[in-house]
Amino acid sequence: MLPARSDCRICGSTALAKFLELGPTPLANRFLKREELGQPESQWPLDLYFCPGCSLVQLCDVVPADVLFRDYVYVTGTSDTMSRHFAEQAGMVASRFLRRPGALVVEVASNDGTLLRNFKEMDVRALGVEPATNIAEIARSRGVDTLNEFFSERVARSIVADRGPASAIIANNVFAHVDALNDFASGVRALLAEDGVFVFENSYVFDTIDHLEFDSVYHEHHCYYSVTALAKLFERNDLEIFDVVPQPVHGGSLRVFVQRKGGPFPTTDAPARIARTEEERGVRDLRTYQAFAERVYNLRHELVTLLHQLRARGARVAAYGASAKGNTLLNFTRIGPDLVSYVVDKSPLKQGLYTPGMHLPVLPPSQLLSDRPDYALLLAWNFVDEVMTQQRAYIEAGGRFIVPIPTPRVL
Repeated sequence: MLPARSDCRICGSTALAKFLELGPTPLANRFLKREELGQPESQWPLDLYFCPGCSLVQLCDVVPADVLFRDYVYVTGTSDTMSRHFAEQAGMVASRFLRRPGALVVEVASNDGTLLRNFKEMDVRALGVEPATNIAEIARSRGVDTLNEFFSERVARSIVADRGPASAIIANNVFAHVDALNDFASGVRALLAEDGVFVFENSYVFDTIDHLEFDSVYHEHHCYYSVTALAKLFERNDLEIFDVVPQPVHGGSLRVFVQRKGGPFPTTDAPARIARTEEERGVRDLRTYQAFAERVYNLRHELVTLLHQLRARGARVAAYGASAKGNTLLNFTRIGPDLVSYVVDKSPLKQGLYTPGMHLPVLPPSQLLSDRPDYALLLAWNFVDEVMTQQRAYIEAGGRFIVPIPTPRVL
C-alpha cells in the first residue's frame, strides 16, 4: 500500500474530493526487461483529487521519490522541439535577468544538461540539481556541473554556502513532481539572491481540461496547477508571482516568474488577469473537474472502439512514443498487444525494453518504415509536428498516424 495523503499540499485542507479514477497503474517510466515480463508488476492507485481550499488538483497516493527518480529513462535531449525551446528560454533568462558578472544559474531537475549547456556557452556559472544518478552522470560527461540530489531547503542552503546565491533558478516540468511543496518553495527563497528570479514551466490545469490531456496524470506528477493555487503557495512562503507567459509546449504550459516578496521586478497584469479568468471558469468548483472526468471516460470508449474497428478490417497498428503520458493512456484504456503490436521511440535508454503494464516492445523509429504498419498511434501527440516531419518517409509509403487526444482522429 502507498502512503496516502489526507491533506492538501498547499493549504492543509482535509476536504479533498476525488473526481477521476484512472485505475491501478504501474509507474509510467518503469520499463521492463524481457526477463521481468513473467514477474509480478507493482501497480498503484492513480486518482485525482480537488482541494476546495486553494483549488489545487493533486494525487493523494504518494510513491516515494527514491522509487520514482533515482534511476530514470527520460532524457531531455532526445526531443529537438524541447532542445530549441530550452535554448530560447536560456537566452531570455540571460538577457532579462543576468545583469552582473559572476551570476549563478541553478536548474532544478536539470536532467542531461540540455538547458544548462546554453549558459555554459555564454560563460555563465551554471549548476544542475538532478536526483537521477544515471542522468546526472550523463550531464557531467557533457561538462555540466551537477549535484546528484533532490532539491530542498537543506540543499539550497548548502549551495548558497558553497557558491553564493542564485541570480536565476529554473525548473522545467518538475514542479508538478514535488510532494513537499512548502519545503521546495522555502528552498527557492533561501537560494535566491535579493534580486533573483525563479522561472519555472509546468503544464496548466485548464489546458489539461480544455484539451482533455488526462495522459499527463501519472505518479510522478503530484500536482496540477492553476495560477490561483500557485499564488497561494508562494504567498505562504514570502514569494510572489510577477509574470506569467503561456507556452505551447507539452500541449500547453505556463512559464511563471517568481521573486522574493517586494522584489525589484514590476508585476505585469498577467497573474491577476489569468486568475480572474480562472474564477470565471470555475477553478474553485468541483463540478468543473467532474465534467472533465466524464469526457475522459468517453474518450476511452471512442479510442478503443476505433482501434477494434481498424483491427477488424485487418489493419496493422503500431505506436509512436514510449512516453510516460503514453503509458498512462495505454494502461487506462487497456490497449495492449492485441490492438497495438509495438511502440517505437528515439531514446536508446528505452529501446529493447517493454512498456509498463501493457508490455509493448520498444523498438527504434526506423521500424516504422521497415515494417510499414498501416497506422501508428501517436502517444507523443504533443510533438505531432516534429514526428510528422521526421516520419515523412513512412507517411509517403502509406502510413497514417492516429492522434488520440483530445478526440481520436487519423492524419
